[in-house]
Parts: sequence; C-alpha cells; structure tokens
Amino acid sequence: MISVTVVITQAAAQAAPQAAPVVPPVPSAEQIREQVRASLEAARAARADANIARAQGGNRRVSVGPEGIIVTPNEPGQPTVLIGPRAAENMIPPQVVDISIAFFIMIAVMVVGWPIARAFGRRIERRGQVATLDAGTMDQLQRIEQAVDAMAIEVERISESQRFMAKLQHDTSVQALPSTPSR
Repeated sequence: MISVTVVITQAAAQAAPQAAPVVPPVPSAEQIREQVRASLEAARAARADANIARAQGGNRRVSVGPEGIIVTPNEPGQPTVLIGPRAAENMIPPQVVDISIAFFIMIAVMVVGWPIARAFGRRIERRGQVATLDAGTMDQLQRIEQAVDAMAIEVERISESQRFMAKLQHDTSVQALPSTPSR
C-alpha cells in the first residue's frame, strides 16, 4: 500500500487561487452512439470466438472419479484443475446443517406431539364435567331424595317425642321422691 502525505504551507495556500471544480464535459449524442457501437462490436467478436471454440470441441475435458473432479485441457500448456473428493464437505457451513436438523426434529415432534397434547387436554376437560343422566334415572333419584327427606322429618318427630317423654319422667320422679329432712 502506498500512502502520500501532502503538506501545504500557509503561504502556498494563500498564493494559490481557488479553482472551480472541474466538471467533465457532457458527451454529445454522436459520441454516445460511437461508444454503443464499439460495445456491440466487442460483444459480437466475443460471441464469434466462443462459437469457434465450441465448434473445435471445447478446450477442456472433465472426468469424475474417486480422486475427485479432474478438468484437463485439450491443448498442451494449459493447467489441469483437480478438485479433491472432500471439497463438497466444506461447501455447506456446519451451522446450516445444525439448523436444518433442528428444523426436521421440530417438525417430527410437532407431528407426534400435537395429537398427544390434544388428547391430554381433552382428558383434563372431561374430569371437570359431570356425567349426564337420562330422564328415568333423574326421576328415580328425585323420588329417593323425597323419601329420605320424609324419613328425616319422621326421625326428628320421634326424637322430639322421646325428649318430651324423658322430661315428663324426670319431672314426675322428682315430685314422687319424699323430701329428706336436713341435718
């Protein structure tokens, strides 16, 4: 690398008049036409050279074998190109391989895991639901409930009657006992 340092003294800077920036002249229409014609002629010449080389059978021969890819020239003096058999291993970065493997594993987990997750969710939802009963069973349960309520009322009446009888017996036994003299 070449670096150039320019040092301008103050006197030299003051002595040099300020010049306007140089604007390249605008090419005329005729100059532009000539540039386009020259480009077209160069492209036509390159195409003609390529057609001649193709007609002569090309200038290289490619063979693929266990040693790799070998490109040999048909004309002497041109270099032979050898591409090793392991050259393709380094073409894809390892991060791309890792990402693609992770992507396919994610797809497999989704294919297997989605139905399992749905089944598990449905099972949890069913636990909170009460089983529905048909009309005959509901009528039967209603009658059982009414019978239990009637029995509860009757048991309460019997217990109230027993308390009343116990109270009467207690009152009569206190009156029937003779009073004892105090000493």
